[in-house]
Amino acid sequence: MTNAAKERLVTKIHDKWYDLTDFEKVHPGGPVSLGLAAGRDATVMFESHHPFTHRRVLDAILEKYELNESLSRDLKTLEEQHGIVEHQFNWESDFGDALKFHVREYFQAEAKRRDVSLAAAIKAPPERWYELTLIGAICAVCFISFIRGDWISLLTFPVSAWVLGVNTFHDAAHFALHTNWRINSMVPYIVPYFSSPFTWYHQHNIGHHSYPNVGHRDPDLVHYFWLKREHKSVEWQPTHKVQHWPWYIVAWWMLALEFGLATMNDFWMVFYKVYNDSVPMKTVSRTRFLLHVAGRVLTMVVIHLWPFLVLETRTRSIVFAIVPYLVFSGLFMMNTQINHLTPECAHETNKDWYKHQVITAQDFGVNSRFCFLLSGGLNYQIVHHLFPTVNHHHLVKLQPIVARLCEKHGVPYKHVAGYVAAIKAHHAHTISMSYNDKKKQSESFLISGTVWLLGGQVEVDVEAQKPGPAKAAGSS
Repeated sequence: MTNAAKERLVTKIHDKWYDLTDFEKVHPGGPVSLGLAAGRDATVMFESHHPFTHRRVLDAILEKYELNESLSRDLKTLEEQHGIVEHQFNWESDFGDALKFHVREYFQAEAKRRDVSLAAAIKAPPERWYELTLIGAICAVCFISFIRGDWISLLTFPVSAWVLGVNTFHDAAHFALHTNWRINSMVPYIVPYFSSPFTWYHQHNIGHHSYPNVGHRDPDLVHYFWLKREHKSVEWQPTHKVQHWPWYIVAWWMLALEFGLATMNDFWMVFYKVYNDSVPMKTVSRTRFLLHVAGRVLTMVVIHLWPFLVLETRTRSIVFAIVPYLVFSGLFMMNTQINHLTPECAHETNKDWYKHQVITAQDFGVNSRFCFLLSGGLNYQIVHHLFPTVNHHHLVKLQPIVARLCEKHGVPYKHVAGYVAAIKAHHAHTISMSYNDKKKQSESFLISGTVWLLGGQVEVDVEAQKPGPAKAAGSS
């Protein structure tokens, strides 16, 4: 991409290039959401973020900003510049059309009931805002107790901060909280324990949501791949032999957020311009780059330094500087690893994007209010992946629609009872990925026995989980 092109918001959608620089000023989703498309192939984000907009409207807008061949022939996407092979999906889908039609019908009725626009109907309704306000008030009380150094707050504050964060950060980062893009952009900064919103957009919105469980495109498959193997596209290494041991899992879950998502992965991305060798970073100015780095350093310093300035003893200061983040990280991992990394989901694939979203995800605890609040609606993972810009409040009503259409179109819909079953399924996957391709069928018996001892009912087939010859994205 030329220097002139870098200064403008150009993107590639369905093999055509567009200059959306002028459209950025009037884009309903705001410059943050549109900016995710800058310089890259944004076909998946374009399709998944506009499921209820009539195609003729979208085509008319794109036609207005299309670049002719003379201006676009030399353009290369960020993926091409970094040698990342683009994964192509088929978008002509009877299943996808049925999903969009019936879900749109639901929101049209919702818009009529609330006397709002269709765009407003898919965001958080008033009752959701009341609920979030209550959660925020509880978190504020726990925070005051935390600042005072009450021992009980070592648990109550990170738990309440997690519940507040996951019920706000995730929706806002998907532009699903409010129709005002400024609110969606500011809310992710409320709970600093999460990763930077800028980094999260790359890892989650651009990478994982577009290409769930696609080797070399989903960055969530290769987080510290030399320490933990999550997918057959990752080459087995001796360190993976112990990844299913209890002490290893506890350490992994407790340390993953700070030493992974919130710090090291963030710094690696901004310095090497690509996230986990899967998602190229959006081009930013040097000033923006320095502000980002300074912001992350300041965030971590504040999180871990304040106890030493406020609390009276060194022991209490050390505990309050470390333990809350460990608890928060454990909750983060417990709610994010169980939705895609299971024996039935991890290695599924389909060229139909809508079917791919369904078969690579798992719901848990559907109709459980506890599971919904603690996971921020992540327990409705399938519906969320199909309609990422829809507020999680609505997923409870959409889930039966999606499940019915899956059955009608012969698409496997996976659901387990709750947290315990979901964690067991994820652990069975972790066990299967700890074995290399030289292990014999006798080890399948060992795995099945291990799962049985843990009280699980998940069948694991070692042969079906054999890794391919390819190395992980990022391996040398």
